[in-house]
Amino acid sequence: MSEASLPLSPPGASSPHSAVDVRTASTVAWSSLAALAAGHFAVDSCTGIWPVYKTLAHLDLAKAGLIATLGSMIGNGLQLGFGLLADRGWRNRFLVGGVLLAGAVTLVPWVSSYFLMFALVLVTYVGSAAFHPAGTGAAGTLSRTRTGAMVGLFLAGGYAGYAVSQLAFSAIYSRSAALTPLLLVLPLLVATAIALRVSPVAPKERTGPRTRVLLREHRSLLVALFLVQVFATAINIAVVFLLPDLMEARHAPGWMVSGGAHFAFVLGACLSLLPAGHAADRWGARRALLVANLATGVFLAALLLRGSASLLDLLLVAGFGAFNGINNVVTVSEGNRTLPGQPSAVSAALMGMPWCIAAAAAVVSGVLADPVHGGTPAYALAWMSLAIPLALAAGACVRAPRLASA
Repeated sequence: MSEASLPLSPPGASSPHSAVDVRTASTVAWSSLAALAAGHFAVDSCTGIWPVYKTLAHLDLAKAGLIATLGSMIGNGLQLGFGLLADRGWRNRFLVGGVLLAGAVTLVPWVSSYFLMFALVLVTYVGSAAFHPAGTGAAGTLSRTRTGAMVGLFLAGGYAGYAVSQLAFSAIYSRSAALTPLLLVLPLLVATAIALRVSPVAPKERTGPRTRVLLREHRSLLVALFLVQVFATAINIAVVFLLPDLMEARHAPGWMVSGGAHFAFVLGACLSLLPAGHAADRWGARRALLVANLATGVFLAALLLRGSASLLDLLLVAGFGAFNGINNVVTVSEGNRTLPGQPSAVSAALMGMPWCIAAAAAVVSGVLADPVHGGTPAYALAWMSLAIPLALAAGACVRAPRLASA
């Protein structure tokens, strides 16, 4: 067993040597988690760029939405394969390579054709797809007793990067579009840290009889978790894609359009991750998912019913992000407990594949919001919000046993 997979909480060591070993294992685990969270920060600081770039560059909404949808579908569609390979010894290669590839989107201001923009966005999504299942699987195995908390901390790094992505890109882009590749420095540094700090793991065996039995036994649970993620992610993608345009249509200050509202959205999601992890560990998935998606609908309705922009919009956006973000932690941690031997594959199945399907929300919301056809961002999001009651219905079908506290 790798040192990084040892429990963070000492199991009652009785000798000085065993106590030292436990402290060493704990230090290795925490340093590995820090490197993984930094990698997630770097990757998601790149994946958040395209929605604001399409607004700053005044791109066609329908075409920009199609680029986002195709890039996300193709990239995230590869996650299941990446997840299976990560569990069979390829994890560290995907962690390092994924971080490096994710930086491709920083070059979009250097190209003028929609085809080349799509190529760069696609490379970024492929890098993200390679990193996420490997990273989530690695974080989920750092502690046998704090799976939800570890996954929550890992995801917090990604949400932090996602939060600052648009602000950082906009700040550089407003000075000179030619300087945006400077953002590549962060992925380069983080990839080096991951290569040095995250220990390789031995390949796992292919899915065995026990895993197949668990899949059959918990099929209804896994399907329900999958559907929750599809619908919750669809409204997440639609809001992220149209948020700059919604703020612009309401004559919000420039800083809100170019990343301020997005920052509030992701900050809210980030702040909810640790509480979501503890809720998943202690109170069970069904209750957390129902509360999360009900509150998501309330905050989105309040946001869409407003007519002009103010600081209250930031609070509503943050609230929406906080409750919508709970879905990731709860579903992934519940999946890891259900199928404990396939952490990266579980992450791919409950994050990558739902994102692949839900990516259609970008092009659908872009077409609905296209002013050429009389659409508006608020009108598009009102239609897309129909995904929320569907997420609630799927959450009600999650019938997992109550989890004992760790």
